[in-house]
Amino acid sequence: MAAVLGFMTGIFVATIRHFSHDHLGYASAALVEHFVPHLIATVTACALVFALAAAIRNRLKRQRGYQDFD
Repeated sequence: MAAVLGFMTGIFVATIRHFSHDHLGYASAALVEHFVPHLIATVTACALVFALAAAIRNRLKRQRGYQDFD
């Protein structure tokens, strides 16, 4: 679930980042070639960070003896 949340957050972050800078010199096809690699990298990074955070959280909860996992 954390990886899916990270994936969706990555899409949001990449889109906001993409719209936050100037694209006057780009044609339509060049915009796609510019955006897609950034989207893939951001989505991958966010999904990995969220999944890693969830794994660390679960491990810490298990070490502390909690039986209730969300």
